[in-house]
Amino acid sequence: MDNITPKKCLIVASGIKNHKEYVDLVKERLGDMLAVPEHDYVRARAEYIGGEYRTWTESPTTNIQVAFESVPWADSDVFAFNLMNQLLGNAKAFSKDNTGRASGVIQSNQFVDSFHGINSHFSDTGIFGVGIEGAGSHSADLLKVAIDQLDRLRQPIAEQELARAKNTLKMNFLLEIENSSNRLEELARNFSTHGNLTIGQFAQQIDAVTGD
Repeated sequence: MDNITPKKCLIVASGIKNHKEYVDLVKERLGDMLAVPEHDYVRARAEYIGGEYRTWTESPTTNIQVAFESVPWADSDVFAFNLMNQLLGNAKAFSKDNTGRASGVIQSNQFVDSFHGINSHFSDTGIFGVGIEGAGSHSADLLKVAIDQLDRLRQPIAEQELARAKNTLKMNFLLEIENSSNRLEELARNFSTHGNLTIGQFAQQIDAVTGD
């Protein structure tokens, strides 16, 4: 509980017509909570050290993740990583909902059961890569496929494929803020990340995704 302090908490709501009434309601529900003093501790930036970790199981399949350090939420390159993740897509064998290049990976490699992009961002850093799963008898082949797909991102991308990925990412973003609860969550996340919130930020995000 020492980590839950006023400066680390954010209370948000939608559909509020009377701000004072809302503030009074919050005070009524939370006013009895004892104030916790802020700590002078300053969190050091996470240090990505890389490395390799293996776990042996009795499963006949092999699961591999190959990832690298990327960027935090506030970095302008976050949109590029989201676009690359969209290009990679997500696919599983015998699934009708396969997307992106992952679909081609499944179709051209019978030993691959699933393939997906890895893309996570935090306050001070991020991680980007691919995950692949398939027959344990083809472990070396699985690793090669994963590395080849990462390497493909360094090569020129066809205009049609790039445009499709941009439009899909834009559509997904708009669907995520279609209802009020999702918009509220997005507003809170933007405020926590950037410390400022205007309607223009949504437009800037969409423009950055689509390149318009």
